[in-house]
Amino acid sequence: MARGEILRKLFKSFSRNEREEFLAAANELIEEERNKNHILLARDLEKLLHNGNGYSKPLASNLAPLTQFPEPPKDKDTGLALLDVKRFDLTWDHIVLSEKIFDNLQEIVLENRKQDILAAYNLKPKNKLLFCGPPGCGKTQTAKILSSVLSLPLVYVNLTAVFSSYLGETATNLQKIFTYIEQGEWLVLFDEFDAIARDRDNLNEHGEVKRLVNSLLQLIDNATNQSIFVAATNHEKLLDSAVWRRFDEVIFFDNPTVELRTALLSRYLSGIRYTVINLSTFAEQLENATGADIERICSDAIKAVILRGERTLTADDLEVAIGRFLERQSIIANPK
Repeated sequence: MARGEILRKLFKSFSRNEREEFLAAANELIEEERNKNHILLARDLEKLLHNGNGYSKPLASNLAPLTQFPEPPKDKDTGLALLDVKRFDLTWDHIVLSEKIFDNLQEIVLENRKQDILAAYNLKPKNKLLFCGPPGCGKTQTAKILSSVLSLPLVYVNLTAVFSSYLGETATNLQKIFTYIEQGEWLVLFDEFDAIARDRDNLNEHGEVKRLVNSLLQLIDNATNQSIFVAATNHEKLLDSAVWRRFDEVIFFDNPTVELRTALLSRYLSGIRYTVINLSTFAEQLENATGADIERICSDAIKAVILRGERTLTADDLEVAIGRFLERQSIIANPK
């Protein structure tokens, strides 16, 4: 195999956390150097591959193909899987974030990439994160990107399956999830976290919910592996006060500013040619729109252009799509 092809295979497998493919490509490269009579280099590469250099973080133990991950635990009553294991091939280019949030996330990424250096000073990286704020502002997408950037499989907790009709079984399901997590290194996403971490002092909550929160807090405290835990909620005010202390970092995803809305319009319209349009003017009309709203608006405008057999989007197309969005928002705000 040509050297360039080996290098492509090496980098591709590393970026996707495909352990076996990475090792195969690395061994091909070593063999090529040996065939060129570069014996010392081949030996050094082989030694680094199998023994490490004492400084870099070793490959995670769960970098096997997706089908080789341990079978997810299931709810005893329904038989539904309590979690899904997924991989994503995403970068920071797949989302638009404020500079403050982006810098914060970059710091978290750096800490987790340099765990060994921090450990030398008896320090730990931030690995318990709480994402909160309105829906559609990028919390779940950010978790997916973090899993990609850090080369960690994403464990998505299926709350629909976690809640059981049997008394006490929900806490047992949570225990099953954390037992599974201990088998590897992951980014664990608890979406709609308020569903299992509600305020225990709320008089409307029954005893089962309070016991569930107690179990959750104990499991978070006792987690020992290097996985990253991300909890996302649209209703942070509903969270139990003790939950907040369990997180190393709390990041609030607010509705995008006019500058971010302009960037979002530019991003989601990048797939089609369009006439000269002052995107900032349209962004100002979308004061309460989320990133998900803007994606839908752009998608509607682009589909209208394609379906009438044209290739260029105009300001009128965008105006119509925004008008439909604003009408929809009016209906939602003032239902009859």
